[in-house]
Amino acid sequence: MRWLRRVMWGGRYDDDDRRDQLERYIAACTELSRFLDLVGEASAEQARERADTAAQLVRNGWTRDDLRALGRPFRAPWPDGKARDAGAPGPRDVDDGDRLVAAVNDVALELRAIGR
Repeated sequence: MRWLRRVMWGGRYDDDDRRDQLERYIAACTELSRFLDLVGEASAEQARERADTAAQLVRNGWTRDDLRALGRPFRAPWPDGKARDAGAPGPRDVDDGDRLVAAVNDVALELRAIGR
């Protein structure tokens, strides 16, 4: 019923919502870093750093600026779908990687949204 509370109270996220978003962000970044390790991408470290930063915010609290900085989009280290359709190489299981990057970016968008 959180969605109803957000609608009734002007669409703002409360601390419980933010904590839930950060925990989902940690899980998404961790899963993405595992995938990036499997395909040998150096950006796996960047995904791990984001998960560690989110965990630190859960433990120590956050400001709006913290959430906005953490919520910047993650850019996949391989060509996008249009480039791959044109023949650009990508890692094996690239569709799984695209799904994981999209999951991270979906939560990142929520983190950047208006809140208290």
